[in-house]
Amino acid sequence: MVCKVARSKLFQYMDGELPEEQAFALESHLAACPDCRRLAELERSFRERYVEPLRPAPAPQRVRAQVTRFLDALPDRQPAAQHLRTFLRARLLAGLALFVLGSLLGVGLGRLLGHGGERPWNRPETSLVRLAAVSVEQHQKLARGILPYDIQHVAPKAAEQWFKGRLNFNVSLPELTGDDLVLLGGRISNLEDLEVAALHYRVEGKDVSLFIIPVEKYRTLGLGDSPKFKMVTRQGYDVVVWASHGAAYSLVSEIGGRSCLVCHSREEKLDLPPGSRVHDKL
Repeated sequence: MVCKVARSKLFQYMDGELPEEQAFALESHLAACPDCRRLAELERSFRERYVEPLRPAPAPQRVRAQVTRFLDALPDRQPAAQHLRTFLRARLLAGLALFVLGSLLGVGLGRLLGHGGERPWNRPETSLVRLAAVSVEQHQKLARGILPYDIQHVAPKAAEQWFKGRLNFNVSLPELTGDDLVLLGGRISNLEDLEVAALHYRVEGKDVSLFIIPVEKYRTLGLGDSPKFKMVTRQGYDVVVWASHGAAYSLVSEIGGRSCLVCHSREEKLDLPPGSRVHDKL
């Protein structure tokens, strides 16, 4: 089971509505994937903190009073009217409780998972900084060994073929030249809601991460084509972002432009205008 499928079934699993076979597959995925496991833990924490405490309060008192007044105003034209009012009162209040609880759960989870309200990727003025932030976070996890590789000890072209069989966008990796360039491993990962190919390199003894993003998703960030290479300094890391040949890239390192050796030849001159750098203080 891949991350995208696992996340789509997470809420059903938490509600106990997932078939046994699918639940077992999801549990196996959660055991192997730190990102999805963290998402599941956040979901459990949210439910424990917000859902259970809300259960004793069926609906706000003001709403309950309005419903009660409405039901009490029903005429007693039949002997069973009182029973009908009691039945309707219970059903309406229960329905209101579920509505309020569902609304809180939806808004809270949306904010928690980054999908509710205004999504961070939909704000062009912050999307570059946001992309840099999540790229740096993933880079740190790769460098510390927190995120396991899906593949390792393979040549770039072998890794390229592995990704092409599993992702529906172009993944192109050049061969590396020089003993100071090593591909340590790669994995299918997520930068929030962006499914990416994540590559971890060692360049001149330093950790470098390259994240390959579907160009269609990249276009929705509203970053534009100029300058081609966009740079952000985030927590001491240099992040270079660009799009080329049907894919987009986010490159993270502590060695500046030298990290570009993982995706460009030593002879290739890159257009990195000084004015394109953003220093992120967030």
